[in-house]
Amino acid sequence: MSDQVTNQVTKTSGKSSLPASIAYALVAIAISTAFASGHLAIWLQNFGLGNYATYLEILVFLVIVVLAALATAMPGANRLTIISIAAFTGFFALTYNQEMLIKYLSLAALLFSIGMYGMIVSRNAVRVLMSIELMLNAVNLNLVAFARYVDPVHVRGQVFAIFILTVAAAEAAVGLAIVLAIYRNTTTVDMEKFNLLKW
Repeated sequence: MSDQVTNQVTKTSGKSSLPASIAYALVAIAISTAFASGHLAIWLQNFGLGNYATYLEILVFLVIVVLAALATAMPGANRLTIISIAAFTGFFALTYNQEMLIKYLSLAALLFSIGMYGMIVSRNAVRVLMSIELMLNAVNLNLVAFARYVDPVHVRGQVFAIFILTVAAAEAAVGLAIVLAIYRNTTTVDMEKFNLLKW
């Protein structure tokens, strides 16, 4: 009886999570589109709030964050999808009127933060390796962006990025070999169970 109730609750929450995620995605896309086309600034001027048009990026970002908090509070909402949509639309809102170098650096900071979070939180060794690769690619994005917009004559940033890609490929190969060797002995890739350093 309890298994039937659990299955019914799981089915119900799975059905109710899709409309909440789609509704939030549509609202976030509508707000971003209105912001990008300049309609929000016109509406602020029509309501006599033209002085706040300079803070429109922060206003749109706060609205997206508040709506994301409300959407995740709904029962059965798919929090990961809503947080992902909020992160990308908030990134778009905060960097829309910035220079291209700022956009690239902000994207690299976002990718580096995601990689660091995955490296710290994850217990799966393969996921940790993927997070480290994401952090290295964020550094590559920084190097190429600085080389393009600060010193476009030379290709120093691109050369350093190629070196980092080479080191990352070697690190991935050696790391996966170590993980496979540990998996053969312990039948797990859980980082918390790797507590024996002996042959």
